[in-house]
Amino acid sequence: MKIYEVLLKRAGMFAALLALVTMMAGCGGTTSTPATATGTTGTGSTSAATDTTTTGGAMTPGSTGTMTGSTPTDTGMTPTAGANMTPAGGTTPATGTTATVAGAPSTSPAGATPVSDWRPGAYPKSIPAPGKLTSSSFLTIGSDASYPPQEYIGGDGNAVGLDIDIGNEIASRLGLQIKVVNFKFDDIIPALNAGQFDTVISAMTITDDRKKVVDFVPYFDAGQAVLVKKGNPLGIKTLDDLSGKTAVTQQGTTEEKTLTDLNDKLGKAGKPKVNVLTYGTDTDAVDQLRVGRADATLHDSPVAAYYAKLNPNFEIAIANFDSAPEGIAVAKDNKPMYDAINAAITAMKSDGTLDAIKTKWGVK
Repeated sequence: MKIYEVLLKRAGMFAALLALVTMMAGCGGTTSTPATATGTTGTGSTSAATDTTTTGGAMTPGSTGTMTGSTPTDTGMTPTAGANMTPAGGTTPATGTTATVAGAPSTSPAGATPVSDWRPGAYPKSIPAPGKLTSSSFLTIGSDASYPPQEYIGGDGNAVGLDIDIGNEIASRLGLQIKVVNFKFDDIIPALNAGQFDTVISAMTITDDRKKVVDFVPYFDAGQAVLVKKGNPLGIKTLDDLSGKTAVTQQGTTEEKTLTDLNDKLGKAGKPKVNVLTYGTDTDAVDQLRVGRADATLHDSPVAAYYAKLNPNFEIAIANFDSAPEGIAVAKDNKPMYDAINAAITAMKSDGTLDAIKTKWGVK
């Protein structure tokens, strides 16, 4: 036999033995499958819903989980805008898990749920759900998820925030699952009245003009605030100090009206007006300050405080002025939905849940 034939046979025997040993060593093990990303990529459209987030419904009381994706970690950037969101039937977002506030003081009224004991979904099916729903078995919520900490896209691609937790709790009490439709704020009321969602929970200040077209369930008070670069290099201490400077805000907000009214005042006084820039999302607006295209940005006070905490290069120049109630919006022709949400918010105030959610997000 030729030498290479001997070597070939020995090599074959060795390979077979090695395969046998490997197979025996792997007995009883599990096979790992690479994770597959879910969701669809947003198109960046400014006139329609970008995606939806669907939770798995109310949790079983006493169940636990881990909060993920609730706090952006990049101190140089704002929270993700336009990120992928999980489509209907996808994974349960972080808002459906149990969350506690470590070390948070319990300031709830006597008999209320202590913050440390709060469990999302602890009062399931405690309020009858309305018969008319945009999507059967779901509470469909319109929200502009670019307004942290009230609503934004978390690290897992799902909507998270104060308003999303409140929506989850309302849905649980109605015995429904929750679906969040990420929608441009400037168009969100017409979309609500067109029946695209059951309600809007989106840091919406209650104004006389808005009350003409939708009904509101008040749940939270917030002021406005002015955000600037660290050190306040232009010395902005009052709104009048914005004269001749560039200020940015989100389209359709009360802050946009504040700047419009300010320019009317400055014009009448013969002073230079503010160069006002508006953007479809709040995260796009604040990015203009970060990259140096703006001297200041205007936001609701909890949002400005969140940005200042997130980015060490920001600070608040004017804090918490013109405080006003924010409300959950419902179409005027949908009284059963209004009554159900109002009953849920009233109960959440009474049992301490609403205070617990506010404390969790640092906006109490």
